Amino acid sequence: MYTAAAVLYPDALATSITLPMEILQAASQMASVRDRGKAQINFLLAEPTGKTTRLSSGIRLQPDVVLADVPPLDLLILPAIWRNPLPTLRQAQAWLGQLQELAATGARICSVGTGSYLLAEAGLLDGQPATTHWNYLDHFSQRYPAAELKGRHLITQSGNIYCVGSVNSIADLMVHIIEEWFGSRISRAVENQFSPEIRLRFRAAAYQN
Repeated sequence: MYTAAAVLYPDALATSITLPMEILQAASQMASVRDRGKAQINFLLAEPTGKTTRLSSGIRLQPDVVLADVPPLDLLILPAIWRNPLPTLRQAQAWLGQLQELAATGARICSVGTGSYLLAEAGLLDGQPATTHWNYLDHFSQRYPAAELKGRHLITQSGNIYCVGSVNSIADLMVHIIEEWFGSRISRAVENQFSPEIRLRFRAAAYQN
């Protein structure tokens, strides 16, 4: 079984949590057919203090686990931050070190939109390709000159660190990860459910280091 998690913070964009969560759940259900219905992916909501999070949209999300207590992860998602990312960065200083620890275990860490600010603040993008929401490209490059910003790419990858520029792009990345975990038959089935329109494949959209 694969274990994935998303970090909760008040200015997180809900769709950047729920969309990958639902895509992975669909893949888990499809893949479970060949394993007598046993779930193949466990998706957790993690919050640094374990408290219920009220997003700026008004949605309340109850975490499953304190971030420091997450089990070994295959995937961690850092949701997009609504509007100015700096307040979230200030609140995240107490737990940014945990991102470094998780990255060192080999877990894939994927930021959505301005969630990439958290990766950069943790030093995980120094000398590495990165992307972010188009409206913050200039601000990001000024704040994090050590990151190799690839503003023309919606997805970047360096080892186990991924950045995507938008919520649509996290869907593309999830399909790519599902293909690696479960094969092309299930990834195509999931893609057809969520993105029947023509979309760029991961290899066409991504900058890989």
